[in-house]
Amino acid sequence: MSMQTNSERKRVALIWPKGFDPHIVMPLSLGYLKSNLDTEKYDVRLFDNALRNYAYSSDAFSEELKDFNPDVVGVSAWSPMFEETLNIVRLAKSLNSDVVTVGGGAHISSYSHKVMAHQEFDFVFRGEGDLSFGVFLDQLFSQAPNWDEVLGLTYRGADGNLVNNPTEKQQNLDIIKIPDYGAMDLEGYHEAGYRWNTRVAKNAPLWVTRGCPYRCTFCAAPVLNGKPVRTHSIEYMVDWVEFLYHQRGVRWLNIIDDNFTYDKKFAKAFCRAMIDLNLPDLKFGTPNGIRMSRGDVELWGLLKQAGWETIMVAPESGSQDTLATMKKDLDLAIVPRIVNELRDAGLKVQAFFILGYPGETMEDIKKTSKFITDCRFNFIFMNNFQPLPGTPVYDDLVSQGKIEDGLMPINYSDGVRVYTPPGLENFNFPMFVLKKYLSLMLRDPLNIPYMIRLYRPLMLAKKVGKNFLNMFDKRVKISIHESPKSNLMPTARV
Repeated sequence: MSMQTNSERKRVALIWPKGFDPHIVMPLSLGYLKSNLDTEKYDVRLFDNALRNYAYSSDAFSEELKDFNPDVVGVSAWSPMFEETLNIVRLAKSLNSDVVTVGGGAHISSYSHKVMAHQEFDFVFRGEGDLSFGVFLDQLFSQAPNWDEVLGLTYRGADGNLVNNPTEKQQNLDIIKIPDYGAMDLEGYHEAGYRWNTRVAKNAPLWVTRGCPYRCTFCAAPVLNGKPVRTHSIEYMVDWVEFLYHQRGVRWLNIIDDNFTYDKKFAKAFCRAMIDLNLPDLKFGTPNGIRMSRGDVELWGLLKQAGWETIMVAPESGSQDTLATMKKDLDLAIVPRIVNELRDAGLKVQAFFILGYPGETMEDIKKTSKFITDCRFNFIFMNNFQPLPGTPVYDDLVSQGKIEDGLMPINYSDGVRVYTPPGLENFNFPMFVLKKYLSLMLRDPLNIPYMIRLYRPLMLAKKVGKNFLNMFDKRVKISIHESPKSNLMPTARV
């Protein structure tokens, strides 16, 4: 596929589908694409249907897309909103059969062969595309496109078979321009209540390091960004932080990395640079969590001095057997000590847990309950296991016949499950979650004002209410025979 060139700028529509929660996530990936494209060649417009609450079927969205009349439509997706993404691509083709459609994002990267079974997608990108998307556009509008030049691209070859180019893993991250926060409508997100693990209204996400060397079976991070951990330079990050502070008025920065503290020397240097900036009221968070084994007392103290108030950790389970199944590679024996070190540094400690992992038993659940009680967490997030397409555990469950290929995840935290391990079918997960939250508050009442200060009371009330109702909903005990299967995910492999 190629398109003829002319002197007019080509129009590129980048679409963020409805389904992303605008209170906790914004289109950072599309902001990167926008800022790294040549604006003399391309007229790029970001359509944020999540922020505007526009479904693909919205007349307003259809009219706006039709009026823009894009040459290229790019859509991003996580697994829960893939259906919406596919319908957006179908809409784009219905408005203009010649439009070139491109998919990207976590779900599409991990499950590209399935996604390309839908003929509405002309191309998809796997992994990072900050720089390679611009190369793709240049090739697309050239007289003789050479798709070999486009890293991360998946496309149909002349014989109809899929071609998967090597993925983009830029080693010098500093050549990537920071995301376009204006195109992302940062202020609009603030007005809509965007608050990821903070009550500070003027907050924004940062992406400092990329890559994950670990092998957790529930996660696709190594597929998306590779195993080696790559970092921006400290100088680059100082410029980025000062831009957001002075130009955008941001006072809370969330580092969304999976492995910010993997290189302890780098993390300490970052903290010292932020301390030296001495920017009044600037705070930081790492809401995706840090690896507990990749830190020490000196780092915890520097984090506090640099502006951290809370640290997120991710034990995932209180059972060493369950962690072995997850391939989490964490010795639970170190957790109480590190939690104490963090709290002694003046930091609040939050923790992630996954409930109902394949192979988990009632004994494992009891161990997790005791572990939470024994550790001094200020808050916990207890998430239902959701098999994510493209992850090792998903592929294992499919190969064992325990789920159908095409199963799509639902919400992580409201008690609804799409998979439950044998032996736990009658276990009331929402009731367990509510009891643990109640015990957390009763054991340390000072956690109550902390939680209220950190999270919107209405949001907490909705989550508690949803879990309470789900205690009496049969879907919380859903069997594998009732698991919702998307008819949008073809069973046959391409």
